[in-house]
Formats: sequence, structure tokens, C-alpha cells
Amino acid sequence: MKRLIVMLAVVGLTGCASIVDMIPSKWDANQAKVITDIQVQTNHFDCRGDQAQQLKSLALNVEWFDTYAKTKPTKDIAKLTGTITNTVNEYQDRLKTGPVSPMYCDIKIKIIKQQADVLAKTTQGRF
Repeated sequence: MKRLIVMLAVVGLTGCASIVDMIPSKWDANQAKVITDIQVQTNHFDCRGDQAQQLKSLALNVEWFDTYAKTKPTKDIAKLTGTITNTVNEYQDRLKTGPVSPMYCDIKIKIIKQQADVLAKTTQGRF
């Protein structure tokens, strides 16, 4: 009987841990502000202007958002930040090899905008 109780307790506690991972994290004003900043930056990104300077500023905000999500921890958001971080890093790496065409820039910025929109809806949709 004692073994049965112990087994049920272990199974019950393990089940509760997996349920906790499915509950979204709480509203966070810091994350809401930075993801909005990222959206504004991508909306005003000028592919015919100084891409390196604009991308540096955008990358800092994305890095802040990613670091904050992982250290807070907000597991639901941290799972999503890797995608936008990788896209921005790929763009930075490509830009380091030389100038990129406005078409390449347009495509990358559209992708980053879509990723930022998904993150914004997830971040802003919490309460």
C-alpha cells in the first residue's frame, strides 16, 4: 500500500510539472515595450540607407529581448526568441561579408517583421 501511494505521488508530481510548462507566463511591461520597439524598428528599416547601423540597433534590442526572456525566465517566450535572434544574426553575418542588395534586405526585414509580430502577439496577449 505504501508503495502504491509513493508511486501515485511521483506520477502526480511529474504530471503537475508538465502542466505548469503549458501555462503562459504573466504580463511583463518590459517585454511589451521592447517587442514594440523591435516592431517599430523593422517598420522603419530603410534598405537603401545605412543597413549596418540600423541592424546594429535592431540586433541589440533583439539580444536584450532574448536575454531577458531566458533569464527571467519566461519559457513560453524564450522558446520563440531563438528564431528572430537567428534571423538577425544571419543578416549581420551576411552584411559583414560586404554590401547586400536592397532585395535581400527587403526579404530579411519582411521575415524579421513576421517573427516580431508573432512575438508581439504572444507577449502582448498575456494578462
